[in-house]
Amino acid sequence: MELNATYDFLMQVRRKEIVIRRKEALRDELVACLGPRGARFDQNGVRHSGGNMMEQVMVRVADLDTEIEQLKREKASLAIVISDAIEKLEDENEKTVLTEFYIARAPMTVVANAINYSTRRAYDFRRAGVAKLGEVLG
Repeated sequence: MELNATYDFLMQVRRKEIVIRRKEALRDELVACLGPRGARFDQNGVRHSGGNMMEQVMVRVADLDTEIEQLKREKASLAIVISDAIEKLEDENEKTVLTEFYIARAPMTVVANAINYSTRRAYDFRRAGVAKLGEVLG
């Protein structure tokens, strides 16, 4: 597998997480519209829900909840596939760096502390691990 393809393979979990966060933000914004502030008052001070618009928002929130749950299941499946691939590497430091960075989404400084090396050395392990993983995956 080419180097760029290997990076793309490893980044799938992070990309899926970004999509999930984006959809969760939209859902949260729509839910905020459903709260007390989402209600409207007519000229006589009588409260009404906004009718059809509120129903549309509720349907969209339900659809987003379903999409988010599906994306989370897909993310979990990707994490398993990628973790299994990483486990094929021989070097424990490379395994740890790739798992922590790509699966656990830990910053490289945290990854470096986990393996008791400098951040620069952790980047070296990441680069070497990605190259070796590309070879393993063929």
